[in-house]
Amino acid sequence: MKQVDLFFYLCLTAITMVSCSSDERAIPNSVGKSSEMLIVIEKHYWNGSAGEEIRDFFGQEMEGLPQVEPLFQLAWVPESDFATLMQSHRNIFIASIKPEIAQPFIETKRDLWAKPQRVVKINAGSDTAFIRIFKENQNAVLKLFEQVERERIQKAYKSVLNQSVVKEISDNFGFTLVIPSGYYTAKNQTDFMWIRRETAEISQAILIYSYDYKDTIDFNPGHILAMRDIITKQHIPGTFDGTYMKVENEFISPVSERIDFNGRFAVEIRGLWEVKGDYMGGPFVNYSIVDETGTKILSLDAYVYAPNENKRDLIRQLEAILFSYEPALE
Repeated sequence: MKQVDLFFYLCLTAITMVSCSSDERAIPNSVGKSSEMLIVIEKHYWNGSAGEEIRDFFGQEMEGLPQVEPLFQLAWVPESDFATLMQSHRNIFIASIKPEIAQPFIETKRDLWAKPQRVVKINAGSDTAFIRIFKENQNAVLKLFEQVERERIQKAYKSVLNQSVVKEISDNFGFTLVIPSGYYTAKNQTDFMWIRRETAEISQAILIYSYDYKDTIDFNPGHILAMRDIITKQHIPGTFDGTYMKVENEFISPVSERIDFNGRFAVEIRGLWEVKGDYMGGPFVNYSIVDETGTKILSLDAYVYAPNENKRDLIRQLEAILFSYEPALE
């Protein structure tokens, strides 16, 4: 298990870190496809070791998917050709490598030219200096881009909110999620909800459930997965009698990470699910936190079934819903 701490990566390095948002001037909506990133770097460096580091990191395989899909689709433009028309992209990573830069530093800006938008710029005097500072901070930088991806999805979903499902969640669990139209409540019981969106091609679903919190060992990933299997066996049946959802452990082992979940400690687990006794399966992501009472573990879980589709963006849509978690106002 690895622990990624945003402030550790961005503040405990020997660099200058500048972070700011745009002023309140009118700015356009950001553009670009989901999970797309614009890389701004001169051609010489893009074709060299600096570009290779960028491609290897942002283009790496996303964990917890049944097929290979990159974290981001990368589009490249030389820094000298970076024009106003391109500045409205949602995710912009700039590598400014110039000999006159004596000390490398990072700038990160919110909504600089468009909204929502994240711009990260690494300034360095050489490709060697760039690679060093990039490696030291790349995980934290990734979190920044993932955050703006979620925010863009949340913004779209808030405009088509399914108020009835939102209220059901609030009444049952005491918090809210941004649930858009198209989702419906398939099951609503004490300490459990199953919320679904079904089309002819894909199924996206959210599971919300809680159980007694007895000890910190309850946050062991193995325990969380065992509880998930108990819950899904009871509540998520397959097509045929005696079939049910379970965690798949043979093809790809689940991966876990301790994260900051909207200011709360959480364990994130990514992996694959399958239907015991059938041939259905797909990716899931689970976030487990302590609930508002401090007496239960609350699991926010999402899964995708899309046998003929790529699944990265589908699971990210669900992640955005889960990260919209807010305690309900009393």
